Amino acid sequence: MFKTKLRALKRLSLTQKQKVLVLDDSGQIDLGFCQISLYKGSENEVPLWLAKELERLGKAKVNRPSLEDLGRLLFQEKQNVNIPASILKLDKDFYLLSKFLERELKGSNSLEDLEKLKRYYSVMKELSTIRLRKIIQLALLNINEQNLISRMSREEYLVYQTVSEIIKNYYGEIVGNSS
Repeated sequence: MFKTKLRALKRLSLTQKQKVLVLDDSGQIDLGFCQISLYKGSENEVPLWLAKELERLGKAKVNRPSLEDLGRLLFQEKQNVNIPASILKLDKDFYLLSKFLERELKGSNSLEDLEKLKRYYSVMKELSTIRLRKIIQLALLNINEQNLISRMSREEYLVYQTVSEIIKNYYGEIVGNSS
């Protein structure tokens, strides 16, 4: 069930608006329900599915975290690694946007970018592990404070909900105490 929800979440995210820096004039684009004007040098919000296509065509660049941004996030998360309430605020589409950086580095033939790609994988693994630990702790402690939940990405919130439901069922069905 989790995989189905995650797939649905990813598909839904494709309709969410993302900021792009327009690198080449595309003029008016008719999306059926609205029109978007894209002119070189402007910054626009477009649906993610369109942003991906524009970036693939070299007409726009998606506003995404840099490797330096990821390193700063990791450093800050590590500062309070054992305090679940210290979870930092991420963009709702953080992991989806990070994939743009991964694709950019994968598409390069530069040795420097290969090293950056290795660093990207290392930072993302450590960052997601620390955040996952904090999210599981929040679920285990049954903390559903909106301020903390708003700091999670969509995928992290799905994990939080799923783990909370498992814990609730564990106490209710197995242990016999639903509180």
